[in-house]
Amino acid sequence: QWAGCGRELNDAEPVFRRAIDAVEAHWREHSDISLRKACFRATQAELNEVQLAQPVIYMIQCALVELFKTWGVYPDGVVGHSSGEIAAA
Repeated sequence: QWAGCGRELNDAEPVFRRAIDAVEAHWREHSDISLRKACFRATQAELNEVQLAQPVIYMIQCALVELFKTWGVYPDGVVGHSSGEIAAA
């Protein structure tokens, strides 16, 4: 993860942005922290903290999966580690 990761895709790709919005909406039901804001505006030091890093990475992974679908990319199998296991599923 790095500060601003996914920002250009969020700005340019409506499908990516809708997935970010969907994860953000579900997340905000349980937290006052905005994952979108953390992802696109947090400093690298803030993103190095696991309480932001893991959910932000998950959000980006889910948005990428949705974007890949629009490009016709459907994997035969997936693997993941840590929060990536959830996004892979």
